[in-house]
Amino acid sequence: MIPVTSRIIIVDDEERMCNSLSELLAGEGHEVVAFPKPAEAVEAIRTQKVDLVITDIRMPEIDGLEILRVVKETDEDIPVILLTGYASLDSALGAIGEGAYDYLLKPVDFSRLELSVNRALEHRHAELARLRLVEELRLSNLILQQRVGELNALYEAGKSIGSLINIKGLLRQIVVLAASVTEANVGSIMLVDEAGEYLTIEAAIGLHDEIVRKTKLPLGASIAGYVAKTGKPLMVEDVEHDDRFQRMNRERYGAASLLCAPLRIKNKILGVINMANKSGDQVFTKNDLRLLTNFAAQAAVAVDDASEFQRNQRRLVEFEILHDIARELPGVDSLVDFRRMLVDQLRRVFPVDYAIWFDWDASNKILTPAGAHGKTEIPLTDSGKLDVSRTKREMLAIAGLDIDNLDLEDIAAVSLLLGEKIKGNKHFPQPKEAYMAVPIIRNGKPAYIFYLGSNDERPYGTDDISLAELVISQASVLFEKEQTLLNATRLMTMGNMISEISHDLRKPLTLIKGGLQIVRQRWPEITESSEFFQMAEDEVHRMNDLVRELVDFSNPNRYETAKIDLRQIAERAGELVGPDLRKHKITFEISFGAANWEVIANKNQIMEVFLNLFINAIDAMPEGGSLTVRGEIEQPAHKSQEYLAIKVKDTGVGIRKGEISRIFDRYFTTKETGTGLGLAVVERVISAHSGTLHIESEEGQGTTFTIYFPYNS
Repeated sequence: MIPVTSRIIIVDDEERMCNSLSELLAGEGHEVVAFPKPAEAVEAIRTQKVDLVITDIRMPEIDGLEILRVVKETDEDIPVILLTGYASLDSALGAIGEGAYDYLLKPVDFSRLELSVNRALEHRHAELARLRLVEELRLSNLILQQRVGELNALYEAGKSIGSLINIKGLLRQIVVLAASVTEANVGSIMLVDEAGEYLTIEAAIGLHDEIVRKTKLPLGASIAGYVAKTGKPLMVEDVEHDDRFQRMNRERYGAASLLCAPLRIKNKILGVINMANKSGDQVFTKNDLRLLTNFAAQAAVAVDDASEFQRNQRRLVEFEILHDIARELPGVDSLVDFRRMLVDQLRRVFPVDYAIWFDWDASNKILTPAGAHGKTEIPLTDSGKLDVSRTKREMLAIAGLDIDNLDLEDIAAVSLLLGEKIKGNKHFPQPKEAYMAVPIIRNGKPAYIFYLGSNDERPYGTDDISLAELVISQASVLFEKEQTLLNATRLMTMGNMISEISHDLRKPLTLIKGGLQIVRQRWPEITESSEFFQMAEDEVHRMNDLVRELVDFSNPNRYETAKIDLRQIAERAGELVGPDLRKHKITFEISFGAANWEVIANKNQIMEVFLNLFINAIDAMPEGGSLTVRGEIEQPAHKSQEYLAIKVKDTGVGIRKGEISRIFDRYFTTKETGTGLGLAVVERVISAHSGTLHIESEEGQGTTFTIYFPYNS
């Protein structure tokens, strides 16, 4: 079947012949144009669509063979049928040799002409179909070659980025390869921060360093934020004139077209890849976006693998840090060296340009710097250590810091509070983005705050903060235990020395005591009326008690342990102080909840703990009151598991706020005849049994001591 769109040109200088042939062929549904003037036919052949040419051979000016040559020069596949009234073998052979499709004699046999025309047009359209197919195959081959090139590029890119495990080097390589795949001159890779709120540029080409450093883009804002939030790749032909993102990215990428593809791993968006300014001022195509999207899928896997590898490496470093700290602690003699060691260890993981150790006065809500390391503006002595004289400490103290209502495990909140206090204080380094304040908890309350900072523009991450909290808290515990063991060793040495001295002291004390008794027996009338004699006897008794208490405190009692029932020890201690309770009209009540109250402990030491607490309570209630002992299961605020909790509560005079933080200090006492060793012994014994103490007191309202023992259900 011949399409109706076939266009036939007829050339014959006889107008009547042109009309006859036009009527014949037009009736077949063809578009026929007849030219009695050959020159006009030549122009039409050269400028218009032609499917078949029928021309007379003998014509003035331009003959049919010349028309044939013009056709073949224009399109050699256009068939030409020659008509002649002067047939000869030579002219026929010449016509066929010139490329004529057929050679017909005049007068024309219309049936034969019609057959020749149909065959010529079928040949023409078959050839056109063949040429279209060849062209389609050529284009398909070009596309296939392009796809193969793209796949090779993606393969080589994937192989290249897959071999990198250093995250910074990997991100840089991803940007470079993505730019080469899409022929972009400017590009960047942005990652979502740990909180999932912002995008920051982690690697780039064609961007100024200041832009890379300062860019912090909220999710949902601008092109990259939009892609990171929706997870859909995006192509913008002209950033300047796009209604959604007009001028938002001009500073970073100019006004050219832009591509942005998400870095997606499973259902999580890690970040985005941006490409801009295609080479040759061209506009990116959908194929470029498809390429970048495929590349981003590979890159996301590599980034996730590298991040996981880096996290595992970091965990390994964390374990190494804790191991190194435990190994170095025995050789650390001072708190200054301990703090310096902490800073040096933390610098292995993240930048620390300065560190300040604050003492916390809970009663007055004052932070006082006790030590500093690094580049600070705090005045230092010639030795490089912080001047901790009282004048300097008071000058640098930070008052009005209310952390009682804060969750002390929320390092970000504590850091923000302290950072606001430090801002504008000329004596302290001004916090930029990277700083943190780590409280060190003792008995459920902060004892110190370790403040760290860096001049880096980027804030510390949650991993950095978690590591600092872990290292500082664990190292502090280890350091204190190390110091406790060292003190215990010193106490043993001192105990041996005191035992020898006390042996020598007891002999003259015994002689003095005996002499006073003889004097009392022989001259009772003098001793009864002499205040000096009574004072001498009292002082001798007090000196004897003091020597005994010093010996007891210095002697660690060799820590002989056994399984004991805390209920029985508490009840026995109550019986021992029973006479004093009755004497001072103090009611005593003891009760324990259902639990396993057996622990591995030194019986005598635990008895001493209860006796010290009971005696202190009795001394606090000279006019009477109540003393209650409650045993229950409780989880301390600063612990993650339950403990055996024994609460010793009195209704006595209470403790002044300024003295609560000092009651466990050795030799600190509020009693006229006290030695200040009782509660120090209590704390030492409980710590030695892996327990902890908590105190609540209000002046005039009473005091509650809570003893926590590890709970073995």
